[in-house]
Amino acid sequence: MKQNKCTLIIVLLYFCALSFGQNKHFTIGYKENGLSFGNSMNTNGVRFNILDRNVDIVNGINISGISKSRISNGLNLGIILNENSICNGIVLNGLLGESIKANGIIISGLGYGANKINGIGIGGLGFVGDTLNGLFMSPFGISYWNTEQIKVVNGLTIGLIIGASTEKLNGVSISLFNNWIGEQNGLTIGMINRAKKLYGFQLGFWNVAENNRVFKYMPVLNFSFRKNTDQ
Repeated sequence: MKQNKCTLIIVLLYFCALSFGQNKHFTIGYKENGLSFGNSMNTNGVRFNILDRNVDIVNGINISGISKSRISNGLNLGIILNENSICNGIVLNGLLGESIKANGIIISGLGYGANKINGIGIGGLGFVGDTLNGLFMSPFGISYWNTEQIKVVNGLTIGLIIGASTEKLNGVSISLFNNWIGEQNGLTIGMINRAKKLYGFQLGFWNVAENNRVFKYMPVLNFSFRKNTDQ
């Protein structure tokens, strides 16, 4: 019995491989509902594929080598890569992932980027986006790998090396170096904290608030609540 089940799984996966990137699929169920193998355009249930192409909506569980759909609702596992335009639910990436908008929990082997992320994000090297709302953690940092900055971070970021590299922080950033913050509304904790405009607190070995007229540079603790103050 077990051998027959293994044989069936192998045959189905082989079918999935033959349909590599084509609009071919085999569904056990009724129409678009059930267990699907191959590149189905719309699925409600559980779906397995190698390379997604022209996929519209997946509701349920999607497991693909490279996952790429217009809308993903549920659990989405991209063994290598996730490129779903809109993700709602849980997203797991073996290496990298990107989307226009993601809502839910995102765990990525190396990193993830999106125009807007709402929820919880955990990345191996980095987590980036135009707008980040929620809790974000990475051993490296919440930062692009170049000079570009995240536009807005609302929530809590934790990076081992680099904290939130953002034009505007509303919340808390914890890291060794919170050096690249434009406007800070909230709290930063680290060895070195720096903000062009500080409206809140900095706690660390060395703190820089460029909009402070007197106490621009302070050890241990710095704070400012002066709105609309230029250098």
